[in-house]
Amino acid sequence: QDKANWYQVSLVVFKNKNSPLGNEKWRPPAELELAYPEGAIDLEDAANISGKRTAFRTTEPTDTEFKEVLSSLKLSSNYEVMTSKSWLQPGLDTKNAVPVLINAGKEYEGLYELSGSVTLVVSRYLHIKTDLWLSEYTQRVEVVAPWWQDENGNDNSQANETAFDPYGTAQSTDTENAPAQPYTNTDFVVEPSPVANDRYEAIQTVELKQSRRMRSGELHYLDNPLFGVVVKVIPHKAK
Repeated sequence: QDKANWYQVSLVVFKNKNSPLGNEKWRPPAELELAYPEGAIDLEDAANISGKRTAFRTTEPTDTEFKEVLSSLKLSSNYEVMTSKSWLQPGLDTKNAVPVLINAGKEYEGLYELSGSVTLVVSRYLHIKTDLWLSEYTQRVEVVAPWWQDENGNDNSQANETAFDPYGTAQSTDTENAPAQPYTNTDFVVEPSPVANDRYEAIQTVELKQSRRMRSGELHYLDNPLFGVVVKVIPHKAK
């Protein structure tokens, strides 16, 4: 890393509020192979790191052009900024490049509206790789019958009592000498109501999976009809 050129990567991911979808067809979420790449990392919080130049820590963007674009997106009624990130890193080749995790937007019990990763690769040219997906979730409620009922709602509690017979008392008519049961029905009270389990399920997922060759100092825009990324990579010199 000491011999590599260093860069500041600044990007903003935004959602298009007025997307003209038209006849656009998206693959069902179940058909998509969505996964974080091996070795992907979260950016470190700059507040927890010393002033020494450190790879993959959050920084404030320094490029004027990028900051102007970010400000315009925040002020526009046509777009919703989902996340904006800036960090320092050395230029790494394809074999050693480190993907940066992106999770943003609304959260649904550990699932994010926006997920994926962004990777800067430096070979002969700079390349920015985006593997992002934007999902729309719905809440599914599943009603599960209690353990003492079958799927048709019939009471199986008597059958369950007989089945639970660790001492073999069901076969014995000698109630006077039979061992004591470990518990009786009076030891607990059960409510005769079904259990409702809720979960979130993606009903639409749209990918932004691109690789763009770029030059340092140039603003680049990657998008699909639903969301986009503006990214700029500039050289960074150690102070």
